[in-house]
Amino acid sequence: MSSSTSPLFIVGANRSGTTLLRLILNAHSRIAVPDELVYFDFNFSRDSFHPWQNPTVPREQYERFVRRFLKNNEEALAPLSIARLYREILSSPVFDLREPYAHVLGAWASHHGKVRWGEKTPGNLFYADLIHEMFPEALFIYLMRDPRAGVNSMNRSVLFSEDTIINALNRRKYMRDGLALLRASVPARQRVLLKYEDLVAEPESTIRSLCSFIGEDFEPQMLEFHEDAERYMKPRAVETFNRAATRPIQTSRIDAWRDTLSPEDVAVIEWICDDSMQEYGYQREGTAPSLAAKALVLLKTLYWRYKCRTHSNSPGYIHQSPVLARFRTRAKEYLNEPVVRRATDPPT
Repeated sequence: MSSSTSPLFIVGANRSGTTLLRLILNAHSRIAVPDELVYFDFNFSRDSFHPWQNPTVPREQYERFVRRFLKNNEEALAPLSIARLYREILSSPVFDLREPYAHVLGAWASHHGKVRWGEKTPGNLFYADLIHEMFPEALFIYLMRDPRAGVNSMNRSVLFSEDTIINALNRRKYMRDGLALLRASVPARQRVLLKYEDLVAEPESTIRSLCSFIGEDFEPQMLEFHEDAERYMKPRAVETFNRAATRPIQTSRIDAWRDTLSPEDVAVIEWICDDSMQEYGYQREGTAPSLAAKALVLLKTLYWRYKCRTHSNSPGYIHQSPVLARFRTRAKEYLNEPVVRRATDPPT
């Protein structure tokens, strides 16, 4: 199915267990998967470097590109020397947009005594065509999760707003549009769809099957990933939004949404993500949202589409702030009301 060094790309919607899967694979003796790197959705949306094989930019601009890439990922690439990586990349005779990315991932794997690297950035899903072009031998692992559980997790994370409708629209984008791009861009033999629920409920058999797909032997320590997970995670992730990844797998997380989401929230998520839920076997509760809820969904969908259009140069964009957050913040300041900020609120 793969060569012994084919790159591995973990993709899927945010809060689908991609960090869990990253740490499991990283626990393999041959595979290294660092924390998320900021590369495609940031750098490629800001620079007209295409075609990637032969960027039509001055050398000075390429150097700035490399410098910014390394600076933005300094924490994820620790303990590697950013200065050394910069020198190595610029001394390479290869002058393209594959080189910086492949070089740092190879260096990170080598530092940890691994021979094969992977990468886990959810937004990379919308660059599947470009990534496959850069790495024709790469394998893609799409992690699917019940959208009700995914939205519930997004609602409770400091990385996203608490708006169920906006988060459901974000999720549908990754489950429908993103997966469609992956299927259209990558041959079936080089991609696999993995369900979070299977990974959590039957971890060993699921991981064994995944190892077969990627061409590796199953190793028992993959199930013990949590023992040194903190070593491969950013401190803020350990302390807040990915704390669960430092503990053994818990099946209780599969249906945790039932104790948190209101019946109206569940109905709205199911209405928005109906097609994907049916396609992947997620059974609906069967309750339709109220007319008022449907009207609110339609209004927020217009707003969400507008925000996506304003970020059209970033195909993996998801809206993370509450609806009209900036306006509401300004209004509260004008009325001298206290402003309570979440991590995702826009700056004033």
